[in-house]
Amino acid sequence: MSEQQLEVKEFDHPPLPKNWLRTVVIIWLGQAASILTAYSSIYAGVWFVTETTDSALMLALASLCSMLPQGLLAPLGGVVADRFNRKYVLIAADAFVGTMALIMGMIIAMGHVSVPLVLIMGALRSVGQAFHMPAMESTMPLLVPKKHVVRVNTMNQSLWSMALVVGPVLGIFLYTVVGFQMVLFLNAAGCAVACLALALAKIPDFHDDSDEARHPIASLKAGFATLSADRGLLILCGIVMAIMAMYTGINSLFPLMTYDHFHGDGYAASLIEGIYGAFSLVGIAILFIWGGGKRLLRVVAFSGTFSGIILIATGLLSPSMFFWFAVLTAISGVVESMYNGPLLAVVQKRVPPEKLGRVMGLFSTVTALSSPIGLGLAGTCAEFTGVAMWFVISGVVVTAGGLAIGLLPSLRKLDREVAATFDEIDVRKTNPTVENAVE
Repeated sequence: MSEQQLEVKEFDHPPLPKNWLRTVVIIWLGQAASILTAYSSIYAGVWFVTETTDSALMLALASLCSMLPQGLLAPLGGVVADRFNRKYVLIAADAFVGTMALIMGMIIAMGHVSVPLVLIMGALRSVGQAFHMPAMESTMPLLVPKKHVVRVNTMNQSLWSMALVVGPVLGIFLYTVVGFQMVLFLNAAGCAVACLALALAKIPDFHDDSDEARHPIASLKAGFATLSADRGLLILCGIVMAIMAMYTGINSLFPLMTYDHFHGDGYAASLIEGIYGAFSLVGIAILFIWGGGKRLLRVVAFSGTFSGIILIATGLLSPSMFFWFAVLTAISGVVESMYNGPLLAVVQKRVPPEKLGRVMGLFSTVTALSSPIGLGLAGTCAEFTGVAMWFVISGVVVTAGGLAIGLLPSLRKLDREVAATFDEIDVRKTNPTVENAVE
């Protein structure tokens, strides 16, 4: 079978740093300090709200405060990432979060702790993330060879998985033993380590210096135009939003599934969370060693489809089958960990690097704003359907989304085009007849 020749155009990339692996490791270690201490302070805040109010509504409000600012401001964060030196944007974002944690810790140490203060703390951290994530996700592809982009995304994802395992334990332990303010001081120290690591890392200064980029509104419109002009990416964005909305809701219902459906206790709920986090690290290790191959959307489609099937199977378990609930949770930890890394790599390879910050900002908005939608759906609908049946319904939606990613012609075309960018140069396909290319 012959493969049709494709017309391509190159993207301009800065040369890779000579010691690119050293640079990536330095950044990763700094971000590990920041993320792990941030999650500890987040869970300490959740525990404080739980102890103080014993209100599901207040916990939902705390979650909203930690998500909404990032969702609303991420497009602006993308504009800033493309306009200025991304290294300094990252340092400024980490420094902002660390400074806010330090100030909040000092206020709490003076005896002025309150629920509104915790909500403000979560919102300010979310503001910092709105500028940090687009800058980080648009910087990492400039630091590594193209064949390692998925591996680097996977390394970054491993931080969040480790935070899910370590954060609750460390945060609640420190909150109980040394006090809330010490958790925040630790978070400030972690952010300082991240800033130092970024200062030491040799990150190329690659930004958009066009006249368009100097005007925030015009720059933001250019980001929308870049995403809208790519039909495959636009469709992918819509599917991802639907999947993320369902998964956010499901994640919030796991403790309730353990308590209500399987009649478990707090130990059982903690066990399920620990199993998921630990096996997520297993999946991340597999993806890191493998690299994801070239057909990245096939990996995303497999992860989404299989994850949905697991949700359906979980919802159909009887209350006496807690062991199989744990087994399915472990499998889902492995499978779901193979979703984000390849998905980010598709966007990173598809978009010109000088506009990548803006597009990643828009993707961050999609994922962040899907969270309140998912939480609202899960909280409302599960009251009528029951928690187990909502697992089944969510599983059907997630499975359909995974199948759509793997089967839609426009996304199969996108997958073929992205696969070609693993060559020695980064390219973007412009031939409209590529959809008929033979795999």
